[in-house]
Amino acid sequence: MATTLPASWYADPAHHRREMEQVFARSWVGVGLDAHVARPGTYLTGNVGGVGVVVVRDTDGTLRAFRNVCRHRGAPLTEGHGEARALSCPYHGWVFRLDGSLARAAGVGRPDGFDPSCFGLFPVQVTTFARSVLVNLDPHAPPFDPGPLAAGLEPYGLDTLVPAGRDTYECRFNWKVLLENYSENYHTPFVHPQLPAAGYEYPMVCEGPLVFAWDRPLRPRDPSEQALHDCGPLDRGWAEVAGHVAPESFNNGAYVTVWPNTMLSMFAGFAATFRLTPTSVNTTRVERDYLWADGVPPERREADRAATRAVVEQDLAICEALQRTYDGGTSAHGVLSTEHEQGIAHLHRLLRTALGEPLPLRPV
Repeated sequence: MATTLPASWYADPAHHRREMEQVFARSWVGVGLDAHVARPGTYLTGNVGGVGVVVVRDTDGTLRAFRNVCRHRGAPLTEGHGEARALSCPYHGWVFRLDGSLARAAGVGRPDGFDPSCFGLFPVQVTTFARSVLVNLDPHAPPFDPGPLAAGLEPYGLDTLVPAGRDTYECRFNWKVLLENYSENYHTPFVHPQLPAAGYEYPMVCEGPLVFAWDRPLRPRDPSEQALHDCGPLDRGWAEVAGHVAPESFNNGAYVTVWPNTMLSMFAGFAATFRLTPTSVNTTRVERDYLWADGVPPERREADRAATRAVVEQDLAICEALQRTYDGGTSAHGVLSTEHEQGIAHLHRLLRTALGEPLPLRPV
């Protein structure tokens, strides 16, 4: 039997520090959208468990990442995203090439033993997956491996979609609250009454760092709905799932959680990412990027954005309500549903493994 986590895992600062050190400092963490580092000379910044990082596309087109720390006195080099021919520290003007090497340390004089070649930026592992830039602070971590469920993303043609806006929310809840909420559909009829939950099931499969769920129409209306009804993400017929745009926005989708902080909602011609950045034990910055296919008309884009925002705002409200319970020190001592909450059980197993905690005797 899989149970809920104790309130202290959402509200205790000491436990939060442990998660930042053992989860975020050792996992492949989402820090931004790949479109922001698509061209040579572009960069983006992010935060991984309190550690600043900067990701750049260097002049040769190689994607690189570094700690966002000047090698002189530790000042952050930059913020946000943009274009630059080099990274210049705003504090004392040290300049670093986009490959991380030190280009100029004007005014440093001649300190004994100072070798500029030894003062490049601290490198960080980096890769991309499903339009997200992922970094890993652990230099010994193995390469990111999404596992076989990554094949389920292919029909949605994510690489062909064009970014068109971002929403940012500063929220009062622990990062895991929204991660769990996204990884189950148990709440949908109650929190999102505007969605047509009665005509759908919500299958879910979990493997490696992914939780993969999708809308399964009970009465398919077209070939793509038939594929959603008949197939899973590893079946050959799954290739048809994005063949037709649903009449309703935020419908006929597939939903992927990438441990520990990235989520992705995919529809025919439209996708939206989630990225969670913990800012304290009970606060989280939530970023939502929107991407559409070139041919999607403006009125449909507005409908997609409005439907998505409505769902997100409902989710954020219920998540903040849960956090008030945890902040009050009350643990539910609950049991997870074997029908609807397999994704949460899987994420809890990943969390317990990262923390070196014992796993449930009978996992869902």
